[in-house]
Amino acid sequence: MLGRGQGVRDYFLRVAVAGHAAYEAFLMNRLSGLPAVLRLESHLIMKTIKENG
Repeated sequence: MLGRGQGVRDYFLRVAVAGHAAYEAFLMNRLSGLPAVLRLESHLIMKTIKENG
């Protein structure tokens, strides 16, 4: 999922990886090296409470 918020140029990206180490590698080795990425903020979901629909 890629979503864009209003106002400030924020994008929300949902990624699926094998685990925490793979997630960190994705952030540090892929996203943080992109010239258009100025700031990264990460949120981990621990448990799904309710699915949409």
